Amino acid sequence: MPKTEAVVCYLLKKAEPGKLSKTALLKLAYFADLESTRRFGRQLTDAAWHRDDFGAVAYEILNAARRVPGVQVYDYTTYTGAHGTDFCASGELGELDVELNPNERAILDEIFSTLGGLMAKTLGAMTKKSEPWLAAVEQDVAELDLSVVAPGPGDRFAHFAKVLETVDMSVRGTPEALAALDDDTERFMSPFRLEAIGHG
Repeated sequence: MPKTEAVVCYLLKKAEPGKLSKTALLKLAYFADLESTRRFGRQLTDAAWHRDDFGAVAYEILNAARRVPGVQVYDYTTYTGAHGTDFCASGELGELDVELNPNERAILDEIFSTLGGLMAKTLGAMTKKSEPWLAAVEQDVAELDLSVVAPGPGDRFAHFAKVLETVDMSVRGTPEALAALDDDTERFMSPFRLEAIGHG
């Protein structure tokens, strides 16, 4: 499953048995991409984010939600003539294997726990206060460049240095197995473990 679809599935599963509006899904995915970029220098999704009247938007997120089997889509029109869309998970979605590593799941859990209960309008306003949005306004461009929050080499080292105290250095494995690790923290730690077991 492509990463964008996996992120959409995970957020909708977190919302069960409720639903997420189009705006809420977009903004939660945006903040997850922003936090991933801040921590690891890359987005969770492959979305290209842009400025919109209602905040950050990326049509890749909405298209992914409509593509995934098991996502129920409810398009509606309000009495004022405004159009909206809600997404929710079905039983079929619950059976899909969501391919996300522990770091990615942790970010999505944190974002949903912190922001999942906020109104869509509030989330939209929050995106307009984010660093990529402010940079885009200053440059007078529509595209949101999330890399403005990416850590520099020193910041990245400081982040992983904090992780050293929480990693079990007794874990053993072959050089090939350690090199194949998908988790960023685990991959970062692999040279230290290899040295510890005499492969460094």
